[in-house]
Amino acid sequence: MQTVIIGKQSNLSNLLSSSLSNCFLISSREIMTDIKVLSKFKGKKINIIFNNFQPATQLNNLENASDYITNSILITAKVLDYFKNTDINKIIYTSSSSVYGNNILCKESDELKPMNLHASLKVANEKLIQMYCSDNKIDYTITRIFNMYGGDDKFSIISKLLDAYKNGKELSIVNHGNAIRDFIHIDDVVLIYIKLLEIKNLNILNIGTGEGTSVKSLLSLLSNNGINIKTKNIFRDELKISTSDNRLLMDTFKNDTFIDVEKYLINEFKK
Repeated sequence: MQTVIIGKQSNLSNLLSSSLSNCFLISSREIMTDIKVLSKFKGKKINIIFNNFQPATQLNNLENASDYITNSILITAKVLDYFKNTDINKIIYTSSSSVYGNNILCKESDELKPMNLHASLKVANEKLIQMYCSDNKIDYTITRIFNMYGGDDKFSIISKLLDAYKNGKELSIVNHGNAIRDFIHIDDVVLIYIKLLEIKNLNILNIGTGEGTSVKSLLSLLSNNGINIKTKNIFRDELKISTSDNRLLMDTFKNDTFIDVEKYLINEFKK
């Protein structure tokens, strides 16, 4: 069966494509230029993975509002419209833990409280996928990924720590690095996605380790290992804590072993 991944520039898309057989990457730009780029998948049984969104490095950039909306939700809608009446085996939509807002321990059934445009558009995409799949009797999973790092990552604070040290840069730390985050490695996410393609009736799934870590504690860990990074503090509104209630993930996959962010960092700095 063919798997079509929407969002060619996504870090997750590229690692998935190297791990899945019979997989095809399609960019948002290609779809906007000519939707018929998808024509070769018509009449075939397919999976669709939506990784399209405003680029992570531009989430706070509203210089072009129409492009922001196009990248974030219009592409999703256009693809769904095009594949109406197609034999779709499974849809996976990549959402975000940000949809929970300031929630100490996020559970799939919790009320969604997005606090910014990025999170609000993720919620809108979720609702679009849910309604479309319900109307067309298609199996789907919406994944709410927590703080993903690794791979060709240039956005996460983990990648920024590494870049700052290796290139002698000063790193801006928000609110003294006190916020608690659930860091999950992209390799773990890829393994989960591959299995999800074979699992039915799992509509919402948190993908996180269930463990919280602050940037402040990571900096202390590095310092204790002789790795010192020059930082400056900036103040900004942010979620104070975001950790996954991952009991559904654990019950489904029977696996509680994840790449440890602290061990990962130490190993990467030693390279």
